[in-house]
Amino acid sequence: MEKKYYIGLDVHKRQTTYAVKDWNGVTLDSGETATQFADLQSVLVKYIKRGVFVMEACTNYYHLYKEMKEKKIDVHVANVLQLRKLIGKNDKLDSERLADMLRLNAMPESYIPEERIQNLRILIGLYHSEVIARVRYNNQIDAVLDRNGINLPVKNPFSKKGLVCINQYLQENNNFAIRTLLEGMKTLNERIEHLSSEILVYIKNNFLQEYELLKSIPGVGDVLAGYLIAEICPIDRFANKRKLRRYAGVVPVREQSDKKIYATYLPKHASRKLLRYALVLAANCAVRTDCRPRKYYQKKKKGRNHGHAIMCVASSLSDIVYMVLKTKQPYNL
Repeated sequence: MEKKYYIGLDVHKRQTTYAVKDWNGVTLDSGETATQFADLQSVLVKYIKRGVFVMEACTNYYHLYKEMKEKKIDVHVANVLQLRKLIGKNDKLDSERLADMLRLNAMPESYIPEERIQNLRILIGLYHSEVIARVRYNNQIDAVLDRNGINLPVKNPFSKKGLVCINQYLQENNNFAIRTLLEGMKTLNERIEHLSSEILVYIKNNFLQEYELLKSIPGVGDVLAGYLIAEICPIDRFANKRKLRRYAGVVPVREQSDKKIYATYLPKHASRKLLRYALVLAANCAVRTDCRPRKYYQKKKKGRNHGHAIMCVASSLSDIVYMVLKTKQPYNL
């Protein structure tokens, strides 16, 4: 049997800790180096040709992973969410245990998307950050209105009528806080619209078929289709619709020993946050229209609260998304 080396890398922005193990699990070399392939190659030159590398999926791993792939080096990326259950936070131990898990074929491997999906994920991430910032602005404006005892004659102060009322108030009262916050929110809305347009153009140029299929599903708009494409595609990496549901975190899991159930909860720590957000938002939009998801929502809401019923609809939409992308047939209303 050809001798192999198993090399675990704990990657950080400027420094990477490495550990080299042989077939029997004996540590042959360990240490630290700069997080650049040239530096890594210089210290591990005698192991690279017969080495198998493993690193965690963290903020700084991708440029190293990409260069290794270009040079035909056998490299794997571990799923950090699964590893955190197994590995304590210690760089030296992390690198050694990563090498051991790779050697024993016990490493939970992470999926690394192709570059066009990576680019879409960046756009979606930027858009989502701006949306969260807009919610923060709305909350701050609400707080200032409440603090000054200002009661607007509209239910939603951020609707068109609500903003007209706020502007009328500002003409009569020079409230510096509200004026500043409104100016900031206006700039933010312009950035959100610009990013929304960029996302739509990018999707139509790179994922037109998937976009048109997803748009046939009730509640899925232009940007939400981008969220779903970025987090799910390619659909073939999911063996069945249950795998996608679990990945999205829209079905509860149980912690159980013998006959005792300790907890039932949504696995937010081990799922895709933006995918769950998109499915829940799509579910909330879908139940406002005359469609099958609305009827399903009304059935589930009997005797339960809105949140429980919406998660049931989100889980159902996850199944619909899977079938639409898998069969390449639009959703039949």
